[in-house]
Amino acid sequence: MLNMPRRSFMAASGLALLAACRHKSSASDVLRVGDQRGGQKVVLSAIHALDHLPYHVEWSAFPNAAPLLEALDIGAIDTGYGGDAAFVFAVGSGARVKTIGAQRHTGPGPVVVVRGDSPVRSLDQLAGLKIATPRGSIAHNLVLAALEAAGKPLDAVHFAFLSPHDGEAALKGGSVDAWAIWDPNATLAARQGARILPGGEGLVPAYTLEFASEKAIADKRETLKDFSDRLYTGWQWASDHPDAHAALMEKETGLAAAVWREVARRSKRPPVAVSAALIADQQKTADRYWHAGLLPHRIDIAKGFDTSFHPA
Repeated sequence: MLNMPRRSFMAASGLALLAACRHKSSASDVLRVGDQRGGQKVVLSAIHALDHLPYHVEWSAFPNAAPLLEALDIGAIDTGYGGDAAFVFAVGSGARVKTIGAQRHTGPGPVVVVRGDSPVRSLDQLAGLKIATPRGSIAHNLVLAALEAAGKPLDAVHFAFLSPHDGEAALKGGSVDAWAIWDPNATLAARQGARILPGGEGLVPAYTLEFASEKAIADKRETLKDFSDRLYTGWQWASDHPDAHAALMEKETGLAAAVWREVARRSKRPPVAVSAALIADQQKTADRYWHAGLLPHRIDIAKGFDTSFHPA
């Protein structure tokens, strides 16, 4: 999944929002779900969890988490999922959205990639480099955490805030020294001759979060809980059956199943409880963004979580 720059959060994809609003319905037996390519619908369909539902699901497609979160905030959809970095900024902006579920990414998560001929060999050599990454993304967070771990100031690198597509082009073209990114982008880059720097695993716990609007939690709790339970089963299936999931992702995204199998070998994504430890991880991310000047003030991230759907 892709993370948009923070400045795009409140001016997100109009097409995506219009698509969501076209599906708007107040019926209590309708759950309006925001999805991303290769996301919830894939795993739910794989386990036949959408068969014979006691309610109707209206799907809306979004390019990434930021416009999906905005659609939740304005009431265009009831639930959806996305990366934790975008959620931090949503909470910081006062969005009326809660996290109700989560997957934790085991393995390296986001990484820093350099060209094959680069003299840079480890994350503790980042100071002074020009690094492409989406602003406020989990990969941006990784670079900041790597600087902290190396005892360097958070402004010790020069960031080029670029989309994943533009970041890849900048690395190949030599206008940046490194590219901070996530899978499958990182795996594809490595297959094309780039090199992933070691040492990033464990620096920034990475999560995919399941969101719901505060209104949906209040008005459609039973339906939302049923859908969330089904999604947890789908996420567990995908984690336990990486080859079958890879085949489905090939059909959904056009990327070869071999790429998705390699991604799964590097990082699994099992569902996890919405625990105090998870919230603490998110607070560390929010505080790091605040110290780096990405947030105007310190936020209490715990107010953005509802722990009653999947408690520890």
